[in-house]
Amino acid sequence: MSLVIDDVRFSYGKHLVLDGVSLEVQEGTFCALLGPNGSGKSTLTKVVAGVHRPASGGVRFRGDDVLGLGRRAHARLIGYVPQSAEVPFDLTVREAVLLGRTPHFGIGPGRADWERVDEAIGLLGLEELEGRSISQLSGGQAQRVLVARAIAQDTRVLLLDEPTSALDLRYQIETLQLVRQITRSHGITALIAIHDLNHAGRFCDQAVLLHRGRIQRAGTPAEAFDEAALADIYGLDVTVEERDGYVEVRPVVHELELQR
Repeated sequence: MSLVIDDVRFSYGKHLVLDGVSLEVQEGTFCALLGPNGSGKSTLTKVVAGVHRPASGGVRFRGDDVLGLGRRAHARLIGYVPQSAEVPFDLTVREAVLLGRTPHFGIGPGRADWERVDEAIGLLGLEELEGRSISQLSGGQAQRVLVARAIAQDTRVLLLDEPTSALDLRYQIETLQLVRQITRSHGITALIAIHDLNHAGRFCDQAVLLHRGRIQRAGTPAEAFDEAALADIYGLDVTVEERDGYVEVRPVVHELELQR
C-alpha cells in the first residue's frame, strides 16, 4: 500500500519544473522533498494536492487514481498545508481548524467533528489562541493553525509545503515530531517540502533530492545524503556524518577573499 507518483511533468508556461518525476512512498512513511529553490519540491506537493494539473503522468494511492477524484473525495484522502497561512475569511482559530472537517459532514458539524477539532488544537498547542481571529496571529501562529486544520481533516496522505519556514526553533521541532508520530501511529503517508537537511535527516524516514525538476537521489537520509551529490546539487561542499542513528550535514565554510 503506497502513494505512487508516476512520470509527472509540469511546466509554468514554457518553463519545465517537473521533468518526469517518479516516486513511491509507503504508508506510515514521513518523506522529505529537498532541493534548492526552484528544484520543484513545492510544485510536486501542489500536483499531489490537486492545486496544479500535470501535463502528463499520474498519482495513485492504493492503486486508485488520485487526480481523477472529485473534490470532496480528494479532500477526504489528502490534507494539504500550503506555505501561505492565508484563510479566505476572518475566522477564529477554532473555526479555521473546523474547515478541515468539511469533507466529512453534511449540513453542519457534529459532536465528533468538534472533538477532532479540539484534539488538533491541543496537539498544536493552540488552546490559548482558539478564540482569536486568524488576522490577529503572527505568521508562525497562523501556520500552526493550518497544520491543525490538516490534522483535523483525518486524511490518509498529508502534504506539507515548507510548514516550518515561519516557525521558531521550538515549534519547528514540535511540528516535525508531531507529524512523525502521526505517520507511525496512524499509518499515514506524509510528504514535506523542506529546506533544512538536518531536520529531514533527524525526523524523516525517506529523503528525495530534487534538482532541476528531476530526482537526483532517494532513499533513507543516510542513503540519499551523499557528500558529492549534495555538493553538486547545492553548489557547496559539505560533510555528512551519522550520529546516534541520525544523519547530520555540515557545510564546509571557506573564508571569502574580498577584492581590494
